Amino acid sequence: MNSWTESIIQQWKNNSIELNKGALIEMIIETEHALDFRFPGEFMELYLQVDGFSDMAISGNTYVIWPIHRILEAYRQNRDRHFIGFADSRHNGHTIGFLKNKAGIFRNIDQQQPIAISFKECILLMNKVSL
Repeated sequence: MNSWTESIIQQWKNNSIELNKGALIEMIIETEHALDFRFPGEFMELYLQVDGFSDMAISGNTYVIWPIHRILEAYRQNRDRHFIGFADSRHNGHTIGFLKNKAGIFRNIDQQQPIAISFKECILLMNKVSL
């Protein structure tokens, strides 16, 4: 049986999305230290296989999964030290990410109501609908 990551990766490939090779565990850990945040296991599972979309490609649902270096870069440019983005929606201009002080996945424009309870749920939703 395929894992959820294999199914997602295959779906992205079927949609002609160019993907980066998996991130090195050391790179993810260094990013965690810089962010003062620990990524959930589901994030690690996916990013070790695929380090986001290449060239910030747009999927059929018009979202982009960021490479690990972009996550850190965006965090450093953002004044909000509680929000850690990992994707953006090109058609409505918001960022999707984690909050350091709340469980779940949120939009940067609404940090009160989560859009998903987990990273995995968010990625699965992103492949079905535009968030």
